[in-house]
Amino acid sequence: MSGKKRRRPARPRPAPVRDDTTEAEVEPTAAPEPRRPFGGALFGQGGESVMPPIGRSLGHGLLAVVTSPILLAIAVLVPLLAWLALYALGFEGRPALLVDVLALPPIATYFDLGTGESLLGLGPSFLIFTGVAILIRGVLYGLLAGMIVESLEDGRVSSWGLLRGVTAIPTVIVVQVLSFSLILASNIIFPVLGPGIGLLAAVGSLVGGLFFLGFAPTAAVRQRRGVVETIRRSGRAAMLPGSRHLLFCGLYFFIALPVVVGLAPGGGEITANPTFFGWVFVLAASVLHLGFMGGLAYRWIVAEPSVPEQPVPRRRGAQRQTSRSPSGRR
Repeated sequence: MSGKKRRRPARPRPAPVRDDTTEAEVEPTAAPEPRRPFGGALFGQGGESVMPPIGRSLGHGLLAVVTSPILLAIAVLVPLLAWLALYALGFEGRPALLVDVLALPPIATYFDLGTGESLLGLGPSFLIFTGVAILIRGVLYGLLAGMIVESLEDGRVSSWGLLRGVTAIPTVIVVQVLSFSLILASNIIFPVLGPGIGLLAAVGSLVGGLFFLGFAPTAAVRQRRGVVETIRRSGRAAMLPGSRHLLFCGLYFFIALPVVVGLAPGGGEITANPTFFGWVFVLAASVLHLGFMGGLAYRWIVAEPSVPEQPVPRRRGAQRQTSRSPSGRR
């Protein structure tokens, strides 16, 4: 009798079922351990990142430009040729705006739209001017992307870098068109929000354009994929955890607009002959723009093996699916 009573406690043993369910629940909660707060992928909060720090990225980008005579020559000649062409077309404006001739899109697109409007007004000729500017910048920035990538990889610039840049021209043209569409939409929609909020929303949209499209030229040079897939991969790289890519883009906009334009010699002066110090400042600003372009290229090269081929599924959705698994149903 006593032996039978001792065997009865072993009867209610659904312990294996409980252990399986608890193990199934413990594994998914332990796997997504690096859970970040909302916006962590944008601001790079918490955790390690495959992307290099912002300072190292800018250092490598500027070094790739300064050590290349060809890139330095482009930084000098492009603003000069742009000023001569605009002056020949009858442009009357501030030479200080030349500091953003080699700016990254969509700041460069803003420069083209403002210049075209002051030259031709709003009309069919303005659209033609904008289309020509998009094509010219597409060719120029595509070639620059190839040369900067080669300078980062091999420490030199040759015809091979130009040939690789040619393959990136279609992607860069699409980036220019998207930047133009973004600016056009922001000018139509955001003024409804009022002067304060509308301005912040417009700046935010421009930073967002660089955020998602900034890696596309380098990705096109190195991987030679289709235009749509290249732009998608640029967005996936921007969303890598801990990259601080939004901070990088915000820093560039702060330097390129308020700082560089505000400190340009003769900022409000309208003249056909910029001063010597004005040209020196334009040269320094152009080198800085190319340095940021090089910084973006360096960040992509380092993070390229970690850019996912497919969009990364949301972790919360994955956790819900595991919680709704057959073992968890009652």
